[in-house]
Amino acid sequence: MNFLISVKELPHYIALGMVMAGLGFLENSAVAVGAPVAVVVLFLYTQPVWTAILGKTFFQEQLTFFRKCGVAMAFFGIFLISKIWNISSFHYIGGGIALVAGVLLSIEFVMIKTLSLKPRHFLVSIFWFYIFRTLFTIVFGVGSRLVTGNILITGITFSLSLKMWGVVLLFALIPMVFGMILFYRSIKYVPIVLTGVIMMMEPISGVFYGYVILGEFVDLYTITGGIFILAASLLVVSEKDSAKSEI
Repeated sequence: MNFLISVKELPHYIALGMVMAGLGFLENSAVAVGAPVAVVVLFLYTQPVWTAILGKTFFQEQLTFFRKCGVAMAFFGIFLISKIWNISSFHYIGGGIALVAGVLLSIEFVMIKTLSLKPRHFLVSIFWFYIFRTLFTIVFGVGSRLVTGNILITGITFSLSLKMWGVVLLFALIPMVFGMILFYRSIKYVPIVLTGVIMMMEPISGVFYGYVILGEFVDLYTITGGIFILAASLLVVSEKDSAKSEI
């Protein structure tokens, strides 16, 4: 396997690395500036809306009736899970940051799908955009010190215990590397709007693991929201005749 890439390919990998690093940086920053988690979750997961729009723009994917319903149901599900009505005050800066992160997440999907359609081994692509993601993560972390002294945003440390390094390694290998391999291999074969809706399963997984591992309480709103997201995923996956459903 040849891990070398041409100079012409570099801009795409650099841009994707920047987008991925920016997404992670903004997600954390939205919480760090004081935005309630409910606000961050809700605005971050506006992602299916932007993914549907970008899919139509860049891949000429049709926004069929079932796909529109899937996007709306998924967003309503995350609205219920976030329980946004429980917060006492809205944090406009944090909400804006989370909204930008949601757009970047959609752009990331588009850029990865574009790469997946090229005749290059998937491990080579993953290797290079993670290299640039790492570099830009460091740049954003260091550069943020020019505008804020918030250690939650600017803090970079390698002084971790052996146990914590093990946790970091597992986090890097399982959800990031192995998960990205599965994502990269699958996005090539499905419309990107389906990807956006199905990726809404991520918060459901978080709720499930929180309940099983941490014993966190799950209420009726969370369960109902999860059902809406599952139903949205099933709706877009089982769509059989999109041409008849176009509006």
